[in-house]
Order: sequence, then structure tokens, then C-alpha cells
Amino acid sequence: MKEIIREHNVSNLFSVKDKVIMIAGSGGLGIHIGKSLMENGACVLFTARNKQKLEKLTNDLLEENFKNFDTFLLDQRDKCQIEEVVGEIEKKYNGIDVLFNTAAIAPNDKAEDFGEELIEDVIDINLVGAIFVTQVVGKAMIKKGGGKIINIGSVAGLICHSYESMPYEAAKAGVHQITKTFATAWGKYNINVNCIAPTWIMTPMLEDESQSYLDAAVKMHEFGRMAYPDDFVGTAIFLASDASNYISGHVLVVDGAWSVAKPIQY
Repeated sequence: MKEIIREHNVSNLFSVKDKVIMIAGSGGLGIHIGKSLMENGACVLFTARNKQKLEKLTNDLLEENFKNFDTFLLDQRDKCQIEEVVGEIEKKYNGIDVLFNTAAIAPNDKAEDFGEELIEDVIDINLVGAIFVTQVVGKAMIKKGGGKIINIGSVAGLICHSYESMPYEAAKAGVHQITKTFATAWGKYNINVNCIAPTWIMTPMLEDESQSYLDAAVKMHEFGRMAYPDDFVGTAIFLASDASNYISGHVLVVDGAWSVAKPIQY
């Protein structure tokens, strides 16, 4: 049975201190969330499939005087490799308290022109990889007696947000659904599974987009700007902490009302 948290002190209720937190797919948002968690006392384990990227991340974090982290080379499309890495983490850190699934790619093309290989890449990285990591880490959490899994979905999984992002939208809709499925299956093991659904975020994923694209995206937001990684720190900490212990299977939209703000203007 899920324990009732009777803590009313905000600092303790929202604490992530000493939690072992795995960031699967350490891109722009994942790194930013990881840093915020480290600043609040968590031990963060970053994974990435690119060795050079992982080495750069390690050097950058050390230069910023972070010490409570570790890095692991991991292609989350390879389930055997996931099992090896998670096994290593279990031995070294006695398990994983929280998992963030953040890996994603979002190439653009016309819906009718997406090639087979590109569609498979988008589905594999955004959805299949998240399933594999969740399965393996979930089994480790079951052995440990519980944990928290937080997926990064998207408003693109709720509505059509672009004419040129069909497989990404399909994959993110899948991420939302596996959130609900795993939450239902694993509640009896004291595992919470939730999802954050962001709008456009100013991360390296948008670096190759044209200024006209970015300007058009800004105009779609009622707050007059797109999201920045800092807009997700509070949500991430909330879902990783005891404050959200009775929330599971939920897709929390963090989009500045973009997905609901289409009223007539005249």
C-alpha cells in the first residue's frame, strides 16, 4: 500500500535530497533538469548514446563544480545494454529512485514525404527506447520497493501542433499512453508513473529552425514567448518528490495554455 505522506514542511515535502535520479537521454531539457536536481541535493546519473557528447557533458559539469553525478554510455534502443547499465547502477548506487525519460528527436517533413527509415528512427528513439528503459528500470524499482518514473511527452501528443511533425506526434502520443499503462500496472509496487507534456522549448533541438518558424511559434503562445528549460524545473522537482506521491498516470501539460487557447478574436 502506498504510504501516506504526513509531512507538511514545504522544504521536506518537495525535497529530492539524496535521491538517485537517472536521466535517460541527456539532451537540452534533460541536462537542465539534471542540474536543477543536483543543485537540490540529488545524485544524478546522465545517460547518452554519443560518447563524445557524454565526455563533454562530464567536463562541463566538473567545470561548473558539480560532483554529485555520474555518466553512462547508453543506447536505449538496445535493451541488453540497458540491462547492463542498470545492473551496474544497482551495484554502485543500490538502485534508482527516480527515472526521467527525456530522449527525443523531432525532424520535420511533409506528412506524405517522411521516409521509412526516418519514421522508424523517430519511433525507436522517442517511444520504443522509452518503453525499454521503463521496463528495465521498473523491474529494478519493483525489487527495491518503489520509485518514480517521469516521461517527457509533448503537446504534440495531444493535438496536431505542426503540419511537418507526424511521426514525432505519433511517438509522443504513445509516450502518453505508456505512462497510463505502466502507472496502472505498477501501482501495486509503489511506483508512480507520470508524464510532462511541454510546448516548444528553447533548447538545442530548435537550433536549426528558421527565424520565421520561431516567430510563428512565439505568436501561438498566450504568454508571448515559448518555454525555456527553467519553466520545467518546478514540475520536475514536484513529480520527483514526495509531494506528488498520490499522483500517477497523469499527463501534466506545461505549455502556457497554448493547447487550449484558440478563442475567436475580433
